[in-house]
Amino acid sequence: MFHIGRYLIPEKCPYCGRTIEPDMTECVFCRAQFPPMPKVDLLPSGDLCIAPFSYGGAVKKAMRDLKFHGARFNSESLACALAGAIRTVYDKDMDSELITSVPTASKAKGLRRYDQAELLARQAGKILKLPYRKLLKMHPGQSRQVGKSAAERLDYWEEGILPLSPEEIKGKKILLIDDVVTTGATLSACCRILRKNGAERVLCAVTAMAGEYRLALESAVDSSSFGRTSSAGAEHIDENDPEQEKGG
Repeated sequence: MFHIGRYLIPEKCPYCGRTIEPDMTECVFCRAQFPPMPKVDLLPSGDLCIAPFSYGGAVKKAMRDLKFHGARFNSESLACALAGAIRTVYDKDMDSELITSVPTASKAKGLRRYDQAELLARQAGKILKLPYRKLLKMHPGQSRQVGKSAAERLDYWEEGILPLSPEEIKGKKILLIDDVVTTGATLSACCRILRKNGAERVLCAVTAMAGEYRLALESAVDSSSFGRTSSAGAEHIDENDPEQEKGG
């Protein structure tokens, strides 16, 4: 995505911190080390979930900077990788009619002035030529679910996530996006809610997958292996877990 402002203030690679050209979303060195195949796993709901990256190293830094430090530019590279993974795995099923995202607590969205999952979904939707629709919302007063089991989180979020427009869900083939998956409880709850409201099919994709992934298509380069050539790419410490706002 081209921005004339980048000629005045050059952007840096989200993963290693190198200065990049205005028409680039990451440096060629990091791009060459992207995992060759997406990660694939099953959610607690039984739904398939895919991701271009595992959650670690340089990718973790890029995503945390996007989520907690206002680095919106990072979403462009991450969304491109996300769209590529979707095309790779869901190619035969890419008759989805719209794209949506897992909702974020309004307080968290207000602090950063954007919803990172929605931002990634909108950008991936443009690449995939799918319209974005906001279909779900977080019930007011939802709290963090740190320390709870996946089953407990799933029950909690099925009650805490509500459909915004049931009429837009009914009969639709939907592509559901989130930034990171940990336990899979939040995504699973969203899948169930969409189906309860009449969705014909739900496909899930996230930018990064934390922990082990049991159904990997093939061995891939660990995303923590790139972005190490610059001190700007060193991982920083943040007390906020990437999924604590939504429960994983």
